Amino acid sequence: MERNDVYKLIDGEREYQEERWSSNVTDTGHKHTPEDWIMYMYDYIQEAMHILSREASPVSRPKAMEIVRKVTALGVVAMEQHETKAR
Repeated sequence: MERNDVYKLIDGEREYQEERWSSNVTDTGHKHTPEDWIMYMYDYIQEAMHILSREASPVSRPKAMEIVRKVTALGVVAMEQHETKAR
């Protein structure tokens, strides 16, 4: 995939997250600490590891890549909410 296509996937996941976890759904309004975001990301990474270790690769890899998309977007929202220095 090209980088622009990857960013479109991330943007689509962020749009989904904003709709799914709006202020109408949660008390926090989808605002969390850096610790929270890292725990959410870690939980999804563990889920991907579980899938990859227990299912055949033709089935597990697409599922794992959906989780990569989700985790990447969680990192984006964490940086949207908390100051992140440029490299």
